[in-house]
Amino acid sequence: MEQRFARIDGRFDRTDERIADLDRRMAEMVKDTSRRFDEVNRRITASGEETNRRLEEVDRRIGEVDRRITETSTATNQRLDNVETEVSELKKGMKSLHEGIHRATIAIWVASAGVIAAILAKGG
Repeated sequence: MEQRFARIDGRFDRTDERIADLDRRMAEMVKDTSRRFDEVNRRITASGEETNRRLEEVDRRIGEVDRRITETSTATNQRLDNVETEVSELKKGMKSLHEGIHRATIAIWVASAGVIAAILAKGG
């Protein structure tokens, strides 16, 4: 009987060894899994930081383009205002010239009528 209990005790000992080995392997797998998760999290964090850096660069470039467009638009608007002012002044000058030519034409007609009247008055 004692021999029988010894065999049962031996089986329990082997079972305990197997459980201890299983616990050890599980602990190693948990460590390995934790290490892998840490690596994945590190990579995700690094990728997120790189993405943020690139987005900031894109925002900076968009801001630069926007600034250039605004500057160009402002300069173009100023040039258009200058052209409009010059055209307005040219129109005023042309109107004044037209009025002057019109007055001169009337003066020539009046003078011509006076010369014709003088010629006719002398009997001519």
